[in-house]
Amino acid sequence: MAFSISAELLLGTYRGGGPDGRVERIPSVARLHSALLCAAGFGPRAQERDGRLSPCEDDEAALRWLEENPPDGVSIPALQVNRGRAIAHRDDGTVKKSRGVLSIKKLAKSPDTSVAVDGRFTWTWSSPPPVDVAAALEALCPDVPHLGRSEAPARLTINRDDVASTHTLNPDAGLFTAGGEDIELPLTGRLTELITAHEAVTRTPPPARQDRYRTDERSSAPIPPRVAVALARYVPLQEPVGAVPWPEVVVLPLDRPIAERLKVRWAVAAHRALIATIGDGAPPLVTGSYPPGTARPANRVALHILDAGHPLDLLDGAPAGLAVMLPRHAAPGDLAAVATALTNLRSFRGPGGELRHVVGAPRGAPGDGFWHERPPGTVRLWRTSPPAVPETRGGGAGWTFGHAALLSLGFVWNGSPHLPAVAGRGATRYRSLVQAVADTDAVAVSAEPLRTAAVHDYVHRVNEHAVVRPYRALLSVGRLGGQRTLQAIGQSRHLGGGLLVPTDLPEGSRLDTVDLTAVVHG
Repeated sequence: MAFSISAELLLGTYRGGGPDGRVERIPSVARLHSALLCAAGFGPRAQERDGRLSPCEDDEAALRWLEENPPDGVSIPALQVNRGRAIAHRDDGTVKKSRGVLSIKKLAKSPDTSVAVDGRFTWTWSSPPPVDVAAALEALCPDVPHLGRSEAPARLTINRDDVASTHTLNPDAGLFTAGGEDIELPLTGRLTELITAHEAVTRTPPPARQDRYRTDERSSAPIPPRVAVALARYVPLQEPVGAVPWPEVVVLPLDRPIAERLKVRWAVAAHRALIATIGDGAPPLVTGSYPPGTARPANRVALHILDAGHPLDLLDGAPAGLAVMLPRHAAPGDLAAVATALTNLRSFRGPGGELRHVVGAPRGAPGDGFWHERPPGTVRLWRTSPPAVPETRGGGAGWTFGHAALLSLGFVWNGSPHLPAVAGRGATRYRSLVQAVADTDAVAVSAEPLRTAAVHDYVHRVNEHAVVRPYRALLSVGRLGGQRTLQAIGQSRHLGGGLLVPTDLPEGSRLDTVDLTAVVHG
């Protein structure tokens, strides 16, 4: 019989902040552990020791059991992160001196930053805890007033019936395990760590001389230690990795936005920084340089710049992001090298010597579940942003940019379970591949050349005899990818160009009445 703890957010919103101040999407197991410790140390079950309230022995034993036994599954309801735009100011309690006048410092706060939640969060253990531990947890749960901030009142309850989980613990998961949520767990010693930190700041008050006010004060509230906290990956129960060109993606949030015309250059800069971070022996999967006679895969590691306006939740409020897309059939050793490099990559320098800093930890996502779900009542199309660049001179008479877009889509998927390999050479093969792509119901709704003299903005390297013709396209990818699949097309698809960004139109829209130029340009 299973055992679980459920948290009902009474206002339908969760408000929590990570150690770096970013919005916390879901309450972690470490957050649950801290809330229960607070109830145990200050609630009606607390006992007095040496003139101070402390958890009773039964509650300490229950909290240590949580440290030793992470939940086997979690249930995460549908949620939506609402980024705060309003700014309120509150007193900080510290003094500042301005023009000879003392006043209380103000701190900015976003009161409308929250996570809308449709349901309960549940943490489930497949094997129930000892009877005394279960009894202690059941007694503590009603004494927990909120999870996260006090603006998120919660009701915690114990369930002894089976509760369906949405995610299950994968102890072998790494940075590139597709899908899932990275959830913080309390490790052995977390209870002692928090109690010790609390006693250090409350046991002995400072002498009056140190406690008097000063001008231009700073808050001295200590940051709680986090040595006994670690991340664990909980993966979806019904979201396997699809047979897509890039089944695994890692996103690094960046500190400043990047204009569309500079995205290829910044992707190239990030690529060079990634190779430098890996050092000698960087795999061809990353460098793109393969030994003579080695068959080149259809796709290798691709780097693309993301915008805050893109339909995804992986930037944690950052104005931009770097998506590192990992191809199918990559060797585990190559993935390990990329994983280590991304963990160590903190900044890189791009056009004009400008610097971009990584402002958060890498976050993994499945390549077939990357974008937001399509809103009800809409049809999902895909626009190239930045523009794509054709990979060939074409297939002969009558060849258009629409054919070029379908051909590039074919190069990405050729040889996959969704598009069997097309044999042949030259124009004959190109036209056969375009036809094979069309047979998957893929359509080039619109494809027009980009009128610009700065074509070098959209391509990294080409043959000196090639003609570079960037173009913008609006596509329906048919069966070559799902509604949330991340992919890119064209000559620069591995270095920032031809990213396919979702564009949703109302169902029943007549294309002859839609301003396709505005749609294609986003």
